[in-house]
Amino acid sequence: MAGHREAVMVRAWEQFLRTGVAPSRVRPLIAQSWARCRQLGLDPQQEPVVDTLPHGELSLRLAAYRPLIALARPLLRLLVSGEKPAARTGSVALLADSEGVLLDVVTGPGTKTELKPGRKLVEECAGTCAVALAVREQRAAVVSGPEHYHQAYHDWACCAAPLRQGSRRPVAVLALAVRGAALDASIRSTVVRWAAALSGAWRAFHESVARQALLGARSPWPLLFLDAENRLVDCNPAAERELGRRRDTLVGLMWDELGFVEVAAASELEAPQWPLVRLGSGGNEAKLFLAEGAPLRGRPGRERSRVLALVDISRWQERREQEEYRRRLALLERLAAFAVHEVRNPLAAIRASAELAAMTPDPARRTALLRQIIGSLDELNRFLAGLMDMVRPHQVPKEPVDLGTVLQRLVELFLPQARTAGISLRVRGGKGALPVMGNEQLLSQAFAHLVRNALQATPAGGAVTVRWTRRPSRGRVLV
Repeated sequence: MAGHREAVMVRAWEQFLRTGVAPSRVRPLIAQSWARCRQLGLDPQQEPVVDTLPHGELSLRLAAYRPLIALARPLLRLLVSGEKPAARTGSVALLADSEGVLLDVVTGPGTKTELKPGRKLVEECAGTCAVALAVREQRAAVVSGPEHYHQAYHDWACCAAPLRQGSRRPVAVLALAVRGAALDASIRSTVVRWAAALSGAWRAFHESVARQALLGARSPWPLLFLDAENRLVDCNPAAERELGRRRDTLVGLMWDELGFVEVAAASELEAPQWPLVRLGSGGNEAKLFLAEGAPLRGRPGRERSRVLALVDISRWQERREQEEYRRRLALLERLAAFAVHEVRNPLAAIRASAELAAMTPDPARRTALLRQIIGSLDELNRFLAGLMDMVRPHQVPKEPVDLGTVLQRLVELFLPQARTAGISLRVRGGKGALPVMGNEQLLSQAFAHLVRNALQATPAGGAVTVRWTRRPSRGRVLV
């Protein structure tokens, strides 16, 4: 019976690939996901290309979810243990966050997988799968065999259930994938029940952070108990060591008086969140912390009180700064090569104009050429200033620009260079102006690049035409 159902789904999947319409026997949840994947342009017959978070961003995310990962690890191991029937054919247990990013991957005996922490299981890259549907629909999801959009996953059956915290968006997803076997009702029920149990454990962890602040003498994390006015009520020994002061000298101080400096603001989420903070003067002795906040519940009159657990991520910050330095160095190298390429062509045009000015006996023609040279030098100066702006990013100002005038000016600028090379250069425009909203300098640079390339690719005796047309709602430029 299972083999017959799978054959029916294979035919339904193949029909969808041909027609773009899923047969009625396909579950609506799966059919809708297939349609979204098709709109995204995913190729179901190719190996899916799964996005992976950069190392620095993944390290920060794993640090934030470290307690949840520790709570979930025993359950993941039980799901793929050899005692489970599903583990006999190969199984993988997964923990993902609310964005579908894998936080932990545990494989069964003899099972190999390319999945690892940092991979992102969302429809945009992984297609139809249980984790992606659980994240999107915020409820348990099962995807079996050919219900997967990508053919590479047709040997797998997957079940995923979200970890809920009240009515808010799920904080994570627990999932089990089995190769070559169906997921019976008992296995699916186990995943859902264990996700609910893990949700309760995670909620209990947050609620117990307040007690850890008062009683957690052995806690490795600095814990700060703040009231609704951000005044320190209590702290643990680890916080005393980090701040370098005794508890009795700290209690009563405001958060701003403790020596922390905000580095990156937190997102505006429903749950109380806190930013990245630095402790120290900013030199070698400075430390960077991720401040994870948990509200105090069940304390009348203290609904806004909270406990902060400070996770030291200083080494991660050092690695991120080194990566940023290498990135900027590589950017400077590319900018230098780009500048050499872009400056060489205007200099050639200036030289051609200067040679024509030196040879022409007509004073008016010589004056016009000299003015073109001055204009080219001004354009070159603006280009170099633009390079400096690329190093110092800012919002590009936009204003109404007559693109027809810009194109006419560019043709006049390159005309001496075109005549020297024996090329006919002309502009053909429609009636009236061609107004656009943009930056005149950047538009001029972009079209100048196109004209230069066209002249370089055209042999002597050829012609280069810059043509623009205007329509009621848009315009078009052809070189």
